[in-house]
Amino acid sequence: MTEENMPQKNVPAQPGQPIEIVIEVSKEEDFKRFYAIGAIGVNNIYDFRVSFYNDDPELGQRNGVKKIQRKIGTEVILSPVAAKELARWLTQNVKDYETKFGEIKGQSGPRGNSKGTADSDSTVLDGYA
Repeated sequence: MTEENMPQKNVPAQPGQPIEIVIEVSKEEDFKRFYAIGAIGVNNIYDFRVSFYNDDPELGQRNGVKKIQRKIGTEVILSPVAAKELARWLTQNVKDYETKFGEIKGQSGPRGNSKGTADSDSTVLDGYA
């Protein structure tokens, strides 16, 4: 076989020629789904941390106080680049959703913060009054 006829492996693309990239997506064996009604998070110079939660309100009241148990189901830690890409992806997909189905109405009342208290002087959270 001459050098010209030998099969070539891992031949780099010629300058200006696109490189084909194939990404295979799969799920880890311990993959779980989690339905979240909200998210809380923090960020620092190194990463963004987003915790997704569900609220579990107790039935009834004690001494005029209604208790809500906020349960964190999962936390995702993202690099700043990944966080920005997620924000871009979410923004575009919310726009696409609203184009198809109409505006998504936000909650009118205060949201609970990570300490489990309301963000304002009001103790009423939408859906729990």
